[in-house]
Amino acid sequence: MPIEVQKEVTSTSEGPVSDQVRQTATTSQVSTNAEVQDAHSDRGNAWIWYIVGIIDLLLALGLVFKLFGARAVGFADFLYGITNFFAAPFRGIFPNPKVEGAYFDTAALVAIVVYILVGWIIVRLIDLATRPAGSQKV
Repeated sequence: MPIEVQKEVTSTSEGPVSDQVRQTATTSQVSTNAEVQDAHSDRGNAWIWYIVGIIDLLLALGLVFKLFGARAVGFADFLYGITNFFAAPFRGIFPNPKVEGAYFDTAALVAIVVYILVGWIIVRLIDLATRPAGSQKV
């Protein structure tokens, strides 16, 4: 069942002949249920990528802080607390190279890659579940 959206646009301008010219135009846009459903799935996909992006940004910041040997005080302590939660499932898979108080957090790097892959899989599953069989994403 098509959904019709109407929008009325009114503009006022002054011209050389008269003081004011007022124009009103009504435009209509007809959307199908498939188009509306695509818009909803695109919005859901955007939220998934937004969340994955925030998690990966925090993990990357934590990785850089540890790489430069930042002490766990203030913001760095807060950041380490958050990133340790997200990187915990990947701890111990690979060794962490250390040099004079700084180290490369391989668990954070693995977590970044895994969360991107999981985000991509979730987005693809949403697309497969919500898009009609014949539609193509542009």
